[in-house]
Amino acid sequence: MGFIIFLIYTSIYIGLIAITFYILGYNSDKKKKKLLFSDDELPKVSVIIPAYNEEKSIARTIESIIASDYPKNKFEIIVVDDGSKDKTLEIAKKYKSKIVKIFTKKNGGKGTALNFALKKVTGEIIFSMDADTFATPRSVREMTRYFKNPEVMSVSPSMLIYQPKGPLQRIQQAEYLFGLFIRKAFSSVNAIHVTPGAFSAYRKTFFDKYGGYDEKNITEDLEMSLRIQYMGYNIEYSPESPAYTIAPNKFKPLLIQRRRWYTGLMRNTWKYKGIFQPKYGDLGVFVLPIAWISIFFSVFLINYFVIKTLFNIQKELSFLISINFDFTSIFGIGSYFLERLAFTIFMNPIIVFFLLFATVMGIYMKFATKKVGKVRGLPGTIIVYFLFFSILFGFWWTVSIIYVALNKKVTWR
Repeated sequence: MGFIIFLIYTSIYIGLIAITFYILGYNSDKKKKKLLFSDDELPKVSVIIPAYNEEKSIARTIESIIASDYPKNKFEIIVVDDGSKDKTLEIAKKYKSKIVKIFTKKNGGKGTALNFALKKVTGEIIFSMDADTFATPRSVREMTRYFKNPEVMSVSPSMLIYQPKGPLQRIQQAEYLFGLFIRKAFSSVNAIHVTPGAFSAYRKTFFDKYGGYDEKNITEDLEMSLRIQYMGYNIEYSPESPAYTIAPNKFKPLLIQRRRWYTGLMRNTWKYKGIFQPKYGDLGVFVLPIAWISIFFSVFLINYFVIKTLFNIQKELSFLISINFDFTSIFGIGSYFLERLAFTIFMNPIIVFFLLFATVMGIYMKFATKKVGKVRGLPGTIIVYFLFFSILFGFWWTVSIIYVALNKKVTWR
């Protein structure tokens, strides 16, 4: 029990340090002057859309990027059908024009489709865009502005969930909102280490010098961002550039997605383990170490509390049965539950710290909406997030760790 208490208070201490860092980073990044392209200076852009069996969303995706306010004489869209078995290619061909180019190839995975397109592009800045992602008209222009700084090799957008419905999508929406605030803080110290595969921008010369996407990597976007950092370049964040992705709305597809993400994170972190050193600044000595320490504490403690709670419930039920508690009385059950809940909250300092963290994270999410606009149903979204995310997070990571430990193959589906 003493060891558990030690872990709990250590995690609280680390959490307080992280909160302080995020707040300081967020504020300092707002004050930092950025090198930005003017409208006249904007370079040519190529948007790559790899697609496999995306007949339900490919039209909306292409239409959203065509509607971009980027200068059309400096803009091209390359759609690569990766051997789809549905009507993806047929639908995409309807948009073929001087700006929109359509290609098809044998199925080989997202990485192969992206590398295929890299041989066709003519732009200086390359956007990778999933076929179920929708950008706002200003997103491409605002992200491209950051490439005036020659050290910037990638720019990430403000990723959000498209029209979230149901508890699972709302949990992901809250998670993404929290991520916007964190990304803003990380950008202040060049510590962004994930560029969303759904919609991110890269400098073409980086691919020319260091190669294309790792075709065997299950999280090619994460590998690319870590490679950029490993080579000593910068990754920027454009809060003015919202992009919306369709999130899984059922438990199994979401589990498969997170298993791939977390497994990829573990394997790519090991691949670039040399990044954990002072040479890489705050990313190497603080951000990544704290991230992994936090994951360890979170997974261990979440599993511990879930198991402990189940035992406590069993113990409480056995006690109530032994005293012939009236389970048919709704009022009696409600009163007993409220008494136990109040006792747990006010007599446990850990719960007080949890409520503190929850409040701070809620404020983070509210600040995150300033640049992307009003988010509907935010209060309810935040409540659902705090009720269920930690349990899901612990479960996803436990499954992913087992897969890595057993060296099991992880696929997209």
